[in-house]
Amino acid sequence: MRNPTMRSDAFMNHAIDAHGDAVLRLALNQLRNVSDAQDAVQETFVRLLTSGTSFESDDHLRAWLLRVAINICHDHQKSAWSRRVDALDDSKAGGDARELSTVSAEDIALRNLRDHPVWHALADLPEDLRLVIHLAYVEQRDTAEIAKLLGIKAATVRTRLFRARKRLRDALSADGTSRPAAENQARVSVQPGDASPHGPPVR
Repeated sequence: MRNPTMRSDAFMNHAIDAHGDAVLRLALNQLRNVSDAQDAVQETFVRLLTSGTSFESDDHLRAWLLRVAINICHDHQKSAWSRRVDALDDSKAGGDARELSTVSAEDIALRNLRDHPVWHALADLPEDLRLVIHLAYVEQRDTAEIAKLLGIKAATVRTRLFRARKRLRDALSADGTSRPAAENQARVSVQPGDASPHGPPVR
């Protein structure tokens, strides 16, 4: 049933509190840029605010948000807007005095994450491989759920996961990480608690 009115504040607050971190982790994983990821999060929740979709459960809501975020990230990556100079690289080079003068716990966590070898290894993966790794090991979605989210066959998901894991192992091993450690690190992306989606509130 379609709801012609916008969502209540209570519903939106719950959605942001319960699933905002997951949407941000996915956006960071795909866009590799804090500013762009936060914009994608905002756009995702704006779409939720005006959507008439009825949700059967909290997991249904989470899956809907992830699917919308995936589409938004894909659109951003195709646009000229997404090809701006990476804000993380700028700040690492010391370019943004305002940002450096107001360093928050979130900034520190994100910068530590950026320096992690897995972050760099993931950045070298194609978008489709990076996405299945994130959904499988961060969101802990099974093959069938990932296939449904992405609109592809389960066999395709398994193939992408195999290819992604192999490329991550090879990349981490080339950086000097031992094979057992690489096996474990290949299961890691942006972890829960590494960042918060807080930006301008959605109302």
